[in-house]
Amino acid sequence: IALVCVVVLTIALLFIGQRFRLPSVVSFLIIGMLVGPFGFAIITDQSLINTIGEIGIVLLLFTIGLEFSFQTLLRSWRAVIIGGTVQICTTIVAITLITLAFQMPFNEALIFGFVVSLSSTAIVMKVLQEKGEVDTIQGRTLFGILIFQDLAIIPMMLVLPLLSGSGGGLDLSTLPYQILKIALIILVIIVLGYWVIPRLLFNVAKERSRELFLVTIAGICVIIAWLTSEAGLSFTLGAFIGGLIIGESDYNIDALGHIIPFRDVFAAIFFLSIGMLLNTATVLDNFGFVALIILSIFCVKILTGAFSTAVLGMPTRVCVFCGLALAQIGEFSFVLAKSGLDAGVIQTPAYQLFLAGAIVTMALTPFTMGASPKVVDLLYRLFPKRFVRANLITADETATGEELSNHIIIAGYGITGKSVARAATLAGIPYMVIELNPEIIRQERSQYRPNFIFGDAVQEEVLEHAGIRHARTLVVAVSEEEAIPRIIHTARQLAPDVHILARTRHVRNAQHLLDLGADEVISEEFESALEIFTRALKRYEIPDEEVARIIQRAKRIGAALFTRCTDPTQHQKIQNFETLFRATHIHTVRVEAGSEAERKTIGELALKDRFGIREFGFRRGTMRFTEPDPALRLEAGDTLVFFITDEKAGK
Repeated sequence: IALVCVVVLTIALLFIGQRFRLPSVVSFLIIGMLVGPFGFAIITDQSLINTIGEIGIVLLLFTIGLEFSFQTLLRSWRAVIIGGTVQICTTIVAITLITLAFQMPFNEALIFGFVVSLSSTAIVMKVLQEKGEVDTIQGRTLFGILIFQDLAIIPMMLVLPLLSGSGGGLDLSTLPYQILKIALIILVIIVLGYWVIPRLLFNVAKERSRELFLVTIAGICVIIAWLTSEAGLSFTLGAFIGGLIIGESDYNIDALGHIIPFRDVFAAIFFLSIGMLLNTATVLDNFGFVALIILSIFCVKILTGAFSTAVLGMPTRVCVFCGLALAQIGEFSFVLAKSGLDAGVIQTPAYQLFLAGAIVTMALTPFTMGASPKVVDLLYRLFPKRFVRANLITADETATGEELSNHIIIAGYGITGKSVARAATLAGIPYMVIELNPEIIRQERSQYRPNFIFGDAVQEEVLEHAGIRHARTLVVAVSEEEAIPRIIHTARQLAPDVHILARTRHVRNAQHLLDLGADEVISEEFESALEIFTRALKRYEIPDEEVARIIQRAKRIGAALFTRCTDPTQHQKIQNFETLFRATHIHTVRVEAGSEAERKTIGELALKDRFGIREFGFRRGTMRFTEPDPALRLEAGDTLVFFITDEKAGK
């Protein structure tokens, strides 16, 4: 009965959480609170709760290690090493000092510094995926810092036994032994990862047995976890290391295929068990203190996250976004806190307060990330000169957009921006590029190009420095979807006559961008649909002229949808075109023997006058006519192809 109640409650709360766009992690934590001994007491066996938690975290850390890639680490080494180090160290120092001010023992204060310094990779990356910003500059920066945090759990878990000495201080007598142990573990990882595990998996894979391969993967995880446990380290750390070793082998994709389907189940088990440990009575009795803890976590992590991003040379908008995105407690924080609790370093009341703070910060993460544009706009309004001059850099200070006229301003220097710049160079048209990524600016500056500005095109001063008032065209090709409407709005206010071309992913965003002032919108969704449709039709040997006619008709619709109408009387026409685009259908009608249409000419059918059908085609056997002759007489077996809309079909 208890299991049935847990399953029903989980389904109900997950459904409610999805409706309110809450992360599933938060939903599982709340479910654990409700079913645990401090909630409805559906599950009260503390040993069972601990067992469930241990199984869940071992499996969760194994899958996280399995997905980790050292190649990704090398590609983003600046964000990982520099940004991650600064963020971790500054957060640990700040939290440790704050907790020491509340008379907390140094060991416990340092552990809480470790705990708070980590953020939730799962929640942050999920929000970035939903926003379509994983491959943006802030997405790549966040990913690099989060990778470093995931790796930082290893030395933190290794240091944890040092903090469990008596007397409230570090047990320095065991330091040489711990250093030797770390060195031996690294040596074992290298040996297993490069020689032992790959050969074992090769021999197992040759047997072509799914069951054998799966059991071997699980066995490697358990054995490595047991070895690290016997060495005096955490069992969960061994599971993470096991995942790392298999993840770097040639069989990581196959292993992921076997394990990943169970990843969400493993995570659910772990977070359910964590939620069961939260004593709501303790939280309510110390509500003011809990609120102070949450506020402190947010303030410290926002500042350290923004500072670590600023150290990388990122502009204000990216710094603020990263600071708000890193302001929560992470999954690995629960591992550290639970290990500290088991080791006696963290006291139970402090652990309960930590759980409350962690759950709240996780729940607020999607909202804090969503508030980033408003926070940035507020900072730009309050301190316009400070933030602009700090970010505004040109490759050659004598070559600014203010000295140009009739030039193109390109906001964003990705594939689209580079293509526009190359075309402008070939045509001899002057241009100015605005780019947020300092790496791109550094690369282009080395090629002696004076027309690059490092800055945020959302800011008025940056656009003015690029010469927006004298430019003929502004091309908005930035990757951040949320920044596109703000750039368009600012540019239109500064330069009413500039022609604005904007790129967006989805068709649904087009009308909003046109209303803000864009003259033309290019939708990736629309353009890719046309290309796929064209290639699909060609596979069926449809004549090129018929394919071209269909595509041309779609492009005419697109021209109405994605071009700003300056005549207010034509606004309704655009809306009708949008309806036409969304409700266009292709219908085929076969001429049957003995029917009214047989032996009649196409002109005699009067399709336009009788039914309002203006566009149609005609097929006879293998012959196709995109513009059939009105004098053509129909025969049994011929097929008419009509292009109509729901509105026309109802007449």
